[in-house]
Amino acid sequence: MGTAMNIREMQRCIEDNLATRLAAQVELLDGGDTVGRTGRAVPGNGQDMPMQPERAIQPEQPARLDRADVRAVYAGVASDTFNKAFGYEGGVPLADTVAAVRSFFGGRGAPYTWWLGPLSGAGDGAGGGEDMPAALAAHGFAVGEVETGMYLPLADADMEGPAPTPGLDIRVVRDAAGVADFAEVLAANWNPPDGEVLRFYRRAAPALCSPGCPATLLAAYLDGQLAAAAEVYRTASGFPAAGGTAHLDVAGVYNVCTLEAFRRKGLGTAVTRAALLHARQAGCRHAVLQASGDGYRVYARLGFRDVGHFVECVPAD
Repeated sequence: MGTAMNIREMQRCIEDNLATRLAAQVELLDGGDTVGRTGRAVPGNGQDMPMQPERAIQPEQPARLDRADVRAVYAGVASDTFNKAFGYEGGVPLADTVAAVRSFFGGRGAPYTWWLGPLSGAGDGAGGGEDMPAALAAHGFAVGEVETGMYLPLADADMEGPAPTPGLDIRVVRDAAGVADFAEVLAANWNPPDGEVLRFYRRAAPALCSPGCPATLLAAYLDGQLAAAAEVYRTASGFPAAGGTAHLDVAGVYNVCTLEAFRRKGLGTAVTRAALLHARQAGCRHAVLQASGDGYRVYARLGFRDVGHFVECVPAD
């Protein structure tokens, strides 16, 4: 189908990419480090970042809930950054689905959110069907983050951009030290830095650095100092080129973030453009993401277009 997609196909790419990425967290942590390290430091670019006190000394193994009506992932850490239910396919009463999700996470004492896109009832009218955030409100959920789904055919992406920022070095992560640097940038989105984020990536590092992993992390350094990060996760769109077979041609762009001391220097744009270039070189034809309010203008300038709203619902009880 080349790069031509209608709105529903773009929405499907975003929903499938995120759902696949979330489910893959179980495989990323399979065989990883399962021993809690309360108070230990995680190395990052030559500096140690103290971890938050951990709520569990012995992290549980990750697990998935796969049902016809809903899917959910527990990533083995106490963070709703990773623990998600996603979608609602109907077929059973919503009350039964909610009970299954609550039981899955509640038995592990794990925080989580419920992610919904236009095709799974986010309620912006793009996909039709029931307004799921409103329906979940009757079952004790509140609307949390609302983001804009965005799509870009990579053939149309401007990879040139302005002159490179002097001293900026954007690297594809290939070892555990690089994973720790990526995690340090992401964890700094919370104050104090989120130790659960650090733990997840410490455990996932061997898989993330393995050949063939569909996830690629990028870490950016300015004048030798860790400054920014981004992630690319590749999935198949289901629309192979004529005569071809399905391949990983959709690049989901995630976790574009910059440390506070380095913001307003254009690093978010630079690391996003580097992620898109990496994706195109890897054979991807489509780029998708969910944009926050702060990131929306950056992605729009790079050519991304709106394709609907994506909602995370938070259990209020």
